[in-house]
Amino acid sequence: MRGKFSKVIQFTKVNIKAKSKDEEGSISLLIIGLFVITVATLLVITNIASIAIAQRSLIQASEAAVQRGVQNLDLNSYYVGKGGMMSGILNSGEVPIPIECTDASSEISDELKHWNSSNDSLLRREIRDIWLSEFNCDGVSVGISTSAFAVLPLQVPFMNLKNIELHTSVGATNSRSKGFYLFGIRIS
Repeated sequence: MRGKFSKVIQFTKVNIKAKSKDEEGSISLLIIGLFVITVATLLVITNIASIAIAQRSLIQASEAAVQRGVQNLDLNSYYVGKGGMMSGILNSGEVPIPIECTDASSEISDELKHWNSSNDSLLRREIRDIWLSEFNCDGVSVGISTSAFAVLPLQVPFMNLKNIELHTSVGATNSRSKGFYLFGIRIS
């Protein structure tokens, strides 16, 4: 039994030595492997760059929407004194300007609809369907959270990943700088 086992081991050693001396084609395997790694790296880098650009486009749309929403002045609060001329004189810091929250909400929704229907003139082609996730308004500031789908430009065949959901939060406040205002014009 021991003799048969040693003959099998010797036969295996001879075959391994014979195959190791024959190195034909090993460089082509190395080149193919490096090519596959290069293509996969380019695929990943392109998709990551596309997602970053889509995220920036979503932030831009959200900033435009919140800026449009924060422009809705609450006239009753403003002229009663919560942001009027006398509060600017008496207060040494920045005076917040009151915002009408219901009008701000509808303006933000209108702006996001405008961005969705812009036909690539405003949004990047990677962005699909911006929607408002959250709306916060406390009377002097507006904050929103928006979401959108970003379509990947290069899709991996063996993965079922076609789009990514992006989220962003943006806020704004209207305030008037300290100083003396005479008839709406800042003097100092």
